[in-house]
Amino acid sequence: MKKLTTFNSIDLKIVYRKIPLLSTLFILLISNPLSSKNLAVGDMVVSKDFKQNTIIGKIVDKNGAPIPGATIQEKGTNNTTSSDIDGNYAINVSSNAVIIIIRIIGHKTVEVKATNASLITMEIEDNSLEEVIVVGYGTQKRKDLTGAVDQIGAEAIGNRPTTSFGQTMQGLIPNLNVGIANGNPSTNASFNVRGTTSIVWNTSTSAFESSLGSPLILVDGVTGDVNNINPEDIETVTVLKDAASASIYGARAAFGVILITTKSGKSGRSQIDYSNSFQWSSPTAIPNILDAKTIQEGIIGAYANRGLSVPTNEELKLEKIIEYMNDPVNVDPYFMNGNSIVWVGNVNPYEEGLAKSAPMQKHNLSISGGNENTTYYGSFGFQNQDGIYKINTDNLKRINANLNVSSQINNYFKIDFRTQYNNSTYNEPRSPVGKGGWWTAMSQDPGRNVNMPMKTPEDSPVGVMYTDNILSFMDYGATEGENISNLILTASPRITILPQWSVQADISYKNYELDNKQFVPLLTRVENSWTSFTNVHTNPSYVSRYNAQSNQYTINIFSDYSKTIAKDHNLRAMLGFNQEWYTDFYTDASRQDVNPNIPTMSQAQGVQTVTDGESHWAIRAMFYRLTYDYKGKYLIQSNGRYDGTSRFGTEDRFAFFPTVSAGWVVSEEEFASNWNPYVSFFKLRGSYGSLGNQNVPNYSYLLYYNTQSNLAYLFNGVRTLYVQPPGLVDPNLTWETATSANIGVDFQLFNKWDFTFDWYSRTTSDILAPAEQLPATLGANVPLSNSGEIQTQGWEFSTTYRNKTNFGLSYDFRLTLSDYKSKVNNFNGNDNKLLSQFYDGMNIGQIWGFETYGLFQTQEEIDNAPKQTKISSSIWYPGYVRYTDLNGDGEISTGTNNVNDPGDRKVIGNSTPRYQYGFTTNLNYKGFDFNLFIQGVGKRDLWISNNLFWGAGTTGTYEVYNDSWTPENTDAYYPIYVNAGQNRNVQTRYLQNGAYLRIKNIALGYTIPKEVTEKMYFKKLRIFTSAFDLLEFKSVPDTFDPELTGMDYPIMRSYAFGIQASF
Repeated sequence: MKKLTTFNSIDLKIVYRKIPLLSTLFILLISNPLSSKNLAVGDMVVSKDFKQNTIIGKIVDKNGAPIPGATIQEKGTNNTTSSDIDGNYAINVSSNAVIIIIRIIGHKTVEVKATNASLITMEIEDNSLEEVIVVGYGTQKRKDLTGAVDQIGAEAIGNRPTTSFGQTMQGLIPNLNVGIANGNPSTNASFNVRGTTSIVWNTSTSAFESSLGSPLILVDGVTGDVNNINPEDIETVTVLKDAASASIYGARAAFGVILITTKSGKSGRSQIDYSNSFQWSSPTAIPNILDAKTIQEGIIGAYANRGLSVPTNEELKLEKIIEYMNDPVNVDPYFMNGNSIVWVGNVNPYEEGLAKSAPMQKHNLSISGGNENTTYYGSFGFQNQDGIYKINTDNLKRINANLNVSSQINNYFKIDFRTQYNNSTYNEPRSPVGKGGWWTAMSQDPGRNVNMPMKTPEDSPVGVMYTDNILSFMDYGATEGENISNLILTASPRITILPQWSVQADISYKNYELDNKQFVPLLTRVENSWTSFTNVHTNPSYVSRYNAQSNQYTINIFSDYSKTIAKDHNLRAMLGFNQEWYTDFYTDASRQDVNPNIPTMSQAQGVQTVTDGESHWAIRAMFYRLTYDYKGKYLIQSNGRYDGTSRFGTEDRFAFFPTVSAGWVVSEEEFASNWNPYVSFFKLRGSYGSLGNQNVPNYSYLLYYNTQSNLAYLFNGVRTLYVQPPGLVDPNLTWETATSANIGVDFQLFNKWDFTFDWYSRTTSDILAPAEQLPATLGANVPLSNSGEIQTQGWEFSTTYRNKTNFGLSYDFRLTLSDYKSKVNNFNGNDNKLLSQFYDGMNIGQIWGFETYGLFQTQEEIDNAPKQTKISSSIWYPGYVRYTDLNGDGEISTGTNNVNDPGDRKVIGNSTPRYQYGFTTNLNYKGFDFNLFIQGVGKRDLWISNNLFWGAGTTGTYEVYNDSWTPENTDAYYPIYVNAGQNRNVQTRYLQNGAYLRIKNIALGYTIPKEVTEKMYFKKLRIFTSAFDLLEFKSVPDTFDPELTGMDYPIMRSYAFGIQASF
């Protein structure tokens, strides 16, 4: 037992409230002078030096439950603290009579008068309009916003136990488009705000493509890799959508900004939180491919259904396949046809190569706490996730560590330190060169991937040896591993010069490192002959190492000043400076003929190649924000940035990009006084402005020479270096400019039902596109210039409703809906308006194709139909697609392939996802909680051209095979089961409806009653179970997931359970 030091008698004035005994003692002790040196109560030590100007209290909701994490601020200063887990707080103030402000996200801000040593108990009512929104270099109340801004908090994120930030954000914010390309554990999500942003040159395809440009993403004010961030560390996510809200960030914010604020400490005793999740995943769609017998029957049927004679060798192969399938133990999976091997095995590469489910476990541990001067939050997360490969299983391991410390040194100086670190390692079997990747290979070339076993039988002429089956490449030991680490260090000192004037700096360093290693051992495999070396392939072994590193230094200095004049006129000004430096370098090395026991380049003996490179860029800017409001009724804001980037020439580096926005709170007018409580809030707002985008590679304005060593001539027995002359460049390349207008309305019904609607138009001009055409005698390609322009228009809607019943049920729901479409206003270099390129007036995403009129049923129909030879000179048969002669010229053609002469084609659809929606609801009742999230797309057209859709000539699926045309099945959906290009032209018959509705997440949890958990030394204990991507309603064939119609790592359906505990 701890000894209490004796102290003199004192006068106590007690204001009774029903609060815990320790809290009462704490309040009494710090509210009255003590003569002792210190007093120990439990683990709390109260010093005699504790300042006398101290306000203490407790924050509860209307039901008397404590509210932790509320911000308590001395009005007119930056002196703040926060309430602890029990709602208690203590704050030193400048005098005995002050006004304190109490804020909590999702609640009404409260201002109260208080004197020293008063016990303050208050109730806070729900009011989303008072929610504090994170904006560029500051915060604003939701009701005061004039730009298009949306924010979600930790509660919305915590209700969805996902493994990545991308999964967490899908469908939560309208027109925040989150793309997850496939289900690979290491796949990074892509983010886009408000649709098509620009046109870019794709170096891989050597063509221009429309771009869903990425927004600027900042984690605690620093650019970060959100795909490696731990969702459990996030406090809020704010999306700045229009120019007015995003312009203050300048060069990289032309297409929106995502601001992520991580959790920070709260004053009070330390709290430890632990959570885990154990998950099992399986593919949402795996092709139900044909077995070897059915594939061969399809090949034979393709002859017979066209009235052609069946080759004898195909009949013989079918007999041998049946023999093998009837007795695979005693019958060899091959037979000899002269010197050639004919494989007759029956392998399902999906069943043999993929596991039924993939496990994942995730653990998170955090600790937070502090006192009135210093708070801290630290966390550590670990994730171990297996992929779906059964052979040589792929695996992702990730760790996250965060530490945020905030210290109020005195009333004038505060400093924050933030450290973020994450590290991920992904290992997988090395994808074989020339096979198109695992998923493409599995669905094509049945002669190898179905008929060939992974290894030859022991009694074969070569014994046990790998074949050319794709599973051989997965099994033989080729691996690829990639490690990525990110470190961000930030210090943010803040000086309060006057109660309404402060200066803050954010100084940060970011380090990114990537290390990729590939090891490919020697592989000898059999294809079509036992003896010919042209068919027994030996791939050389090699090892490669790619290392990349980047360093980024950022300094932001900004000063904020606020002033209220005559009580009604509120002014606020912010002026800042931004400087960023970025450097990166890489080294890429490889060597053949590796020692398999020591797979390093130093121990290899073969050909060695090494390349490296480095680059750098910098940004420098001045920025400002001016806001004015009159009685919170009329709102005006201007943001601007004078931006400079090193990516342009010295004469074109700097430009000024201003924006303006305004709002009118109609509900504050006298004529609207009788609207309440039906319409409790109504605001109109609008914005207009432009932002610059430095969307060019480094050094694009410079002419530079490339040295090469691959000259095809020898000089003195060696290849000589040579210099490759440069092409033409435009030395006046400058900023793309994104100009946007936004009109919005926010209103609230009955003080609890919020609605937001925005309409916007964004024009991106000065896009890098081909310059005006020059004579061919120039002898060089036309350089790119700032000449392109596209326009995107759209709208977005969201509504949120919250309520609590008298019998203890609280619930809320949120619905989001958005749409956009884009068109090309100007694009040089395509004066003839070729359909294969961008052209003026083109709607981005449009699909040109033929209109179809069913399938040919007889030869007579073919003979009497318009001529088909212009699109294919091959013979047409019954069961082939019948195209419509739209221009009436008696033949089916593509014309001259331009807008004015498209032949018999027309615009038949558009691949842009339209009417994207999300619905989420939360229910809480007596410890039980339920979360449901639904997401989908209302309209989209898809043209699926891969082998899995058409089937014939590849492994094929039963879905296609059983619904293909035959003389006995003339009402079939698919054409005759034959690999014929005539049927695969883009057309209306096989244009797919890409709309879908998906139950994205369901979670059910139970929080064990406090009286039970306290006996177990828990402050809180919750158990939960959840399902992700549980069910979808779609129109595309069952072979495909509506979000993934290519041949790639499948989207995964997951089931999980876990606990969340607080100590």
